[in-house]
Amino acid sequence: MSVLTSAAMAQVGTMTKEMKDAYRAKFHNRMVSAKAKSAIPLGETVAAPSLKGQSLKSLPSDRIWFPGEWEEVKAIVVTPSYTYIPWPQTSTNRNWIADPLVSHYADYQSFSNLRGWQSTGNYGDYMGIMDTTDFITAFYLMDAIQEGGAEAWVHVERKADSAIVLRTLQRMNLRNDNVRFIVGPGNSFWYRDCGPICFYYGDEDSVAMMDFEYYTGRALDDSLPSLIHHQMGIPNYITSIEWEGGNCLVDGVGMVFSSDEIYNNNADTYGQYQWDGRDYNSLHIVRKNPLTKAQLKAALQSLIGQRATYILPKYKYDGGTGHVDLYADAWDENGFVFSIMPDNYSSWTDYRTGQKNIDSLCSYSSIFGRDYYIMGTLPFPSKNNGSNFASQIEYNNKYTRTYSNHTFVNNLIIQPCFSAVGSDGMPTAAWDRANIEKVKQAYPGYRIYCVDVREFDGSGGAIHCITKQIPADNPIRILHKNIHGCVNAVQDDVPVSAIITNKSGIASASCVYRVAGGEWDTVSLTANSNRFYGNMPHVNSNFYRDVVVNDTTIAVADSIAVVDTTYNADSTVMTFDTTYVYSYDTTYSVDTVSMLVDTTITVEYYISATSNNGKTITKPMTASQGGYYSYYYTNYNDTAMTLDSSFYDFDTTPMPMDNITFLFSTDWTEVDDSEPLAINNVDASDEDFGQFYPNPSSDKANMKIDLRNGADYVVTIIDVNGRTVHTSRLQAAGTVNYTINTSKLASGVYHVVFVGDGRTVTRKLMVR
Repeated sequence: MSVLTSAAMAQVGTMTKEMKDAYRAKFHNRMVSAKAKSAIPLGETVAAPSLKGQSLKSLPSDRIWFPGEWEEVKAIVVTPSYTYIPWPQTSTNRNWIADPLVSHYADYQSFSNLRGWQSTGNYGDYMGIMDTTDFITAFYLMDAIQEGGAEAWVHVERKADSAIVLRTLQRMNLRNDNVRFIVGPGNSFWYRDCGPICFYYGDEDSVAMMDFEYYTGRALDDSLPSLIHHQMGIPNYITSIEWEGGNCLVDGVGMVFSSDEIYNNNADTYGQYQWDGRDYNSLHIVRKNPLTKAQLKAALQSLIGQRATYILPKYKYDGGTGHVDLYADAWDENGFVFSIMPDNYSSWTDYRTGQKNIDSLCSYSSIFGRDYYIMGTLPFPSKNNGSNFASQIEYNNKYTRTYSNHTFVNNLIIQPCFSAVGSDGMPTAAWDRANIEKVKQAYPGYRIYCVDVREFDGSGGAIHCITKQIPADNPIRILHKNIHGCVNAVQDDVPVSAIITNKSGIASASCVYRVAGGEWDTVSLTANSNRFYGNMPHVNSNFYRDVVVNDTTIAVADSIAVVDTTYNADSTVMTFDTTYVYSYDTTYSVDTVSMLVDTTITVEYYISATSNNGKTITKPMTASQGGYYSYYYTNYNDTAMTLDSSFYDFDTTPMPMDNITFLFSTDWTEVDDSEPLAINNVDASDEDFGQFYPNPSSDKANMKIDLRNGADYVVTIIDVNGRTVHTSRLQAAGTVNYTINTSKLASGVYHVVFVGDGRTVTRKLMVR
């Protein structure tokens, strides 16, 4: 360990628990506002949607889709928590902490028992110290991500911190063999909100990112998608609309659901922090143009929710975010799972808002033309001792607990709980354990990985808020209008259909089913382009059961026995109305009779598909773990128990693919910085490349480059926040004078990166 790092860790170690708690509450709260920083001036106005003078560019237009969170993922992004301190240390700032504003520039704060952490009016460089003892939630998340079959993409401040992460995972006896690192500056750990919203495009189902602007005051976290782009090679599309990932709920086929908090986010003139990279006095908040409600809804509809865009009232007492991920979760493209407040909170404002929002969402139509429905409900958490919250104010200020705020990792769910996790992987508090059992019922087949999140209780979120999915490569996509409810109205075979796609094509598809828990059987599905259809056999709805008649008692098969019996001496049929044991004192002349039992016959099923490139997946993904779709037959004469209240309306030829393809407008998106750059591996000292002169420059900057026998380079200019501002091509031979017109660039520090000829070279350029 370096002397520098040892000294920094020693300084953090002197902080009291009160100081650490106050630090996390102020600087790691999910909701942060820069408007209180009155000492930082507003700068230039940025007209929406153009950002920093960049030209607009359309997104890909072919087969674009934003996957649902229940679909396959290859990675999830997460970060350990950091404490930032002034650096280098002096006798004056030794007991201060730092609030990073932009790269290498932080607001220095000191602590008092009365006022907590307050700005000292001093600014300067800083160092981030990873927390491996007081905030260990992130390390359990890394373990769970790997258990779910995905890579843990871990953000760290410095390359050397990757070794600390691996050592900590080993010390905690957690998985550490499928971890990759993203290196760069950051602010906090709310990666759901600042991370990219990924989508697929093109015939190869390539992955790209939609990059929305994050909260004012977290400029470094706002650049996370650019870090992912440069280091992982995923194209990034930037928009100036301010929106957080926790307020985005999609159904995977063109529906987006958000709360009206998005209107508040974009109603002011506050953009993100900027500076010129040299002079601390140049720090300012970018002034941007506010957007109207109509503009925002049009933007979301253009970018993500082209089939349907819904903006519903936000919760008022949810920790301050107004985000939908605290109470709603899309189970698949057919319906949702909701957190339901119990009736003893019926006086709460959000109890009524929640009821209305659930009713509204379930009145909207899915891609299949029927209403979304509630596929499960989750209980409401309690205080640590299992008691109710005293008021919505107490809940808002101290807890903000919810079981909905979890993360899908393929066939596993990383699930928040609110007590210590035992050796069996379940919470140890009885009330918490009982609630997790209800979570399992709402998500059949999913493995549940519980994580105690009380470390950041009351910060405005849980596990979903601090993780961000990266979709899988080579996805097999199955869209299916699931069969559910009673199907007595179906007199013939039950039709089943799905839209199934993969970049290589689909080799085969089938429906696997079983009746009343019996043996599994398979029906092959016939292909019609990307539509697959078939029929599950009609189940003989014979609800009679044989019973054995003894001298005094009827012994009923399968331990089913009933009362209120009628017996016809001329028949061998006995009709029973309710489940009970009935004793006889008469000897009948028959050995067995049949009785009509009031019961149901359940059919469980799932879809399986194999691509031409050899990959197999099921829908639901948890089929191998007991997660199935199901419907049932019954002998009840109850017409209300029919499928969707309209009998069985399945169409064996699903909607054509053009109903789930989305084209994007150029009106809201910024440049595509799609050339991947391995910034970590740049060579700054290549002797064939000179240095820029003049540097700093306000007009033109020149550089002599010896290209010898000829070379072809991609040249990219990257600003201090990691965003690409210009890309061009350099193809020449011999010694050339390379010139950049710096009058077109905003003041600041830039890196000019040359990629080609088997190498990567970077040069620093300062613009006045």
